[in-house]
Amino acid sequence: MDNDTTRRDEIEKLRKREAELLERVERLRTSMNQTGDIGTLVHKNKLLVEAQEELRRVQERLTGVAEA
Repeated sequence: MDNDTTRRDEIEKLRKREAELLERVERLRTSMNQTGDIGTLVHKNKLLVEAQEELRRVQERLTGVAEA
């Protein structure tokens, strides 16, 4: 019972983080489309790549926890 509760809590936290990251990625993409300055684009691209990598890690963890 305690393991199930812990797992459900972890899944809930991971899903919440996943939603936050998806929103962040979309905001960055929209912002990049509206930016003309190359320096700003480079910086936003770096942020976008970092967010996508974290999203991938969260989704992998979520898959592992859900299968356990």
